[in-house]
Amino acid sequence: MAEVTIRLNRLGLERGRMWQAVLAAIAIALPMALWLGLERALGDSVQNIGEGDTLFLQSYPVAGASLEYELPGSGWTSPGIHFADQRQNFVRDYLSASVEVDSGVDSLERLLDRRAEPVTAQRGLVYNNVRPYANEDAGLAGFRADLIGVDSIGSITVVGNDKGAAAILVLIAPGADPAAEEVDPDPYIATFALEGK
Repeated sequence: MAEVTIRLNRLGLERGRMWQAVLAAIAIALPMALWLGLERALGDSVQNIGEGDTLFLQSYPVAGASLEYELPGSGWTSPGIHFADQRQNFVRDYLSASVEVDSGVDSLERLLDRRAEPVTAQRGLVYNNVRPYANEDAGLAGFRADLIGVDSIGSITVVGNDKGAAAILVLIAPGADPAAEEVDPDPYIATFALEGK
């Protein structure tokens, strides 16, 4: 059997292999430095929503419906870099609101069931008390249901314009009373201008 001698330099690396160690270090450090620099360049990922700001949504992947609306009151924020065309999420204190637009909707009640499933599964809520809903200010009608959890309440409301366009509003807050003012959809839906089909 032949013996093999490996000579190490002062850094404990095999002589003649320093360039490979340097390349490995660069390959690890460069993506991390790039990521940190990108994070700093983008700045804060939370966007403040001013009182009276008009917000817009467009249905996706079929751009057949659009929604223009405002959030009631002040103090709302949204994850700025996660603003989507079809859905937007907002937070004010402990209240969360999600607004979405959809197109080509045949049944608003079926859409309510479909949208409630991921919300209840993700947050450990149940939804019940499905009932007709109408908002005269916006001229929209549909269905509303209560969301109830161990320490959370909420509402999910789906309204349409009778042409196939629909808007979905989900409100969730801490509490025990599903009839609480915090989860009343009226102040939100009153500002909805839903167009398309």
